[in-house]
Amino acid sequence: MEVGLTLAKVLAILVAGILAGKLAGVIVKKVLEAIKVREAIEAIHADPTFLGMDVIDLVSLFSEWYTYLYFIIASLMVLNIPEIAVFIEEVKALSVVIVEAMIVFYLGFQVANYVKRNLELYSKSSLLSVISYYFILYLSMVLALMSLYPRAAELLNYILLILVGSLGMGLAVGIGVAVGLGTKDIVSKVASDYVKKK
Repeated sequence: MEVGLTLAKVLAILVAGILAGKLAGVIVKKVLEAIKVREAIEAIHADPTFLGMDVIDLVSLFSEWYTYLYFIIASLMVLNIPEIAVFIEEVKALSVVIVEAMIVFYLGFQVANYVKRNLELYSKSSLLSVISYYFILYLSMVLALMSLYPRAAELLNYILLILVGSLGMGLAVGIGVAVGLGTKDIVSKVASDYVKKK
């Protein structure tokens, strides 16, 4: 009898969680549509999608699943399985950090697109727009990874230092070879004139 009552409580909690999650998703979607988030994003010429999914739908989906996790934790506590409830609590905390990282990367991606678009429009150098685009993407990736794992930023900084050092070394060697080959005849003439004077 007691097992049946516990299962009925768990089932009631899970059904309430499904209803609450769906309701939370609908409310979040309606609020975001009412304050015209999609139009505001489009007004600044940004893309209102992220990873092929509409931003409003993405936020709505996250709020649904976040609500579901609360009710799953509550049902596991009723079943007296705190270990799994603690695990799901950690998953819930990790999901918040992942969403934070996704928001940072999304904002960085939008800023990179905005800068690239305007540099292509107003600058004569297309190379500047491409370099700026990838540099801003790199910075947003570093910031996003810092929220997930702070030591990842150190690794990315080392990678950037290696890339910049390689680029600088390549430019130095290239310029040195170009100047050397370009001035070969001039140096040869000056050297032969010097030798003739002696």
